[in-house]
Amino acid sequence: MTLPIKRIATVMKAEFRHIIRDPISLILALFIPMFLLFLSGYSLCFELKEMPVAVFDMDQSRESRNYIKAIDNTSFFNIEHYPTSYEKAKHILTRGETRCAIIIPADFSRKIKKDHPAHIQILVDGSEFTSAQHIINYLSAINAIHSKEIVASFLEKQGIAADLEPIVLTPRFWYNQSLRGLTFIVSGAFSLSIMGIVPMLSALAIVREKESGSIQQIFVSPIHSYEYIIGKMTPYVIFLTLDFFILIVFGLWWFELPLRGSPFILAIATFLMTFATVAMGFFISTMTKSQLTALLMGLIFTFMPSFIFADAIAPIENSPKGWQFYSCLFPARFYTGICRAQSLKDSGVLSYWEDALALVAYCIAIFALSAWRVKNKQI
Repeated sequence: MTLPIKRIATVMKAEFRHIIRDPISLILALFIPMFLLFLSGYSLCFELKEMPVAVFDMDQSRESRNYIKAIDNTSFFNIEHYPTSYEKAKHILTRGETRCAIIIPADFSRKIKKDHPAHIQILVDGSEFTSAQHIINYLSAINAIHSKEIVASFLEKQGIAADLEPIVLTPRFWYNQSLRGLTFIVSGAFSLSIMGIVPMLSALAIVREKESGSIQQIFVSPIHSYEYIIGKMTPYVIFLTLDFFILIVFGLWWFELPLRGSPFILAIATFLMTFATVAMGFFISTMTKSQLTALLMGLIFTFMPSFIFADAIAPIENSPKGWQFYSCLFPARFYTGICRAQSLKDSGVLSYWEDALALVAYCIAIFALSAWRVKNKQI
């Protein structure tokens, strides 16, 4: 038993020395994840704020001005354009100066005074689906509030007292009380940070030895394939687990996210995630012959899919069933669920046991696959 441990320790020492002596690897491991975290936290935003709007008011009445003021006084829209014709409103929309143009008809005030429905046309740029949905939802809510105020004023003048909202919803948001989009993005950006750098960093480990020819010494030595993989992976797993756990704690503090769950469970999950991504990089390195190819494969098959399948930017439940199954090929899918359950909800293990079990199974499978390729010299 001591002989395998000695062989693993020998490989570990050599890999530790290489990591410490390689400043590029240290810079990538320390600064790129932090950069990805800040990039995701500050650049990705799904909230609608101060959206420039164009309004073509053909009525020019007190009622139309009050309606425009109701829209402009919100933090969601900022009326910047007042075209004087329908064609100019469409031109502003076509040029991309605004994503929404509101057309108020000439009979707007007359119909309101006669208690008739007044129709307002909204031209929305549908080329950006998410923004278009937000615009319609926010405008619908503002329109409903303003319409309610008009009806209430009319009934009050008639001496009629009526409750215009017999059913009242009282929403209460749990785990994200302020409903910040940043909370969803940052809690998923941890997976992006790990998936974005670890596989590419570890993919160079075996490729470097193949390029130098030293890999042939491994084949003629008595060391077993699993001992070789363990020895090569351990320095990366130890170093990067500490690195990313510190990064996560810093990210929670910097972006003012809570840590309601157990730091120990979060650390275990981070260890499993790091182990899985390091093993992914090693598996990629067994299939490539050069460092450039390994980096490109790491970029294409780990970093880019993680933006879609890590459940970090958009809920994976909204994707088709086929893509949801495909997302299981990426460990970030499981880690994001555990990370959110621990940091935001303090959920019990029963709420994320499937993700935890899948992450453990993924680690075992990808490690066994890498060791099998080394054993059969398929590298």
